[in-house]
Amino acid sequence: MTTEINGADLPAVPQTVLLVEDNAMIAMNTEALLQDLGVETVHVASNVAQALALIEAERFDFALLDLQLGDGENSIPIASRLVEHGTRIVFATGYGEAPLISDNFGTMPILKKPYSFEELGRILNDTTA
Repeated sequence: MTTEINGADLPAVPQTVLLVEDNAMIAMNTEALLQDLGVETVHVASNVAQALALIEAERFDFALLDLQLGDGENSIPIASRLVEHGTRIVFATGYGEAPLISDNFGTMPILKKPYSFEELGRILNDTTA
């Protein structure tokens, strides 16, 4: 399934997305951007426990995970569970944490904060991510 935008066929946008972000303002902004990009349902979690509970209750097409969360948590346990479920994931970070990601997952896409609408759209539609 594809979506046509400006005469170009693009892969269909994931319809159910898990957004893990501990900053409420970033979470609200990113949720709105995802919906503007055509995502039907965005579930937001701000910590590991919330995210894992959502994963048990829902199937996700895509997940955008802030790598470093509050209280010393990171989203590695969330990513591990999502990978088990076959969910496509992308990490978002404002820091240089590629070694933490590569040590656990090899090569994973990273969206550098602050990211733009265009960057989010590109990674959302990148079926190789």
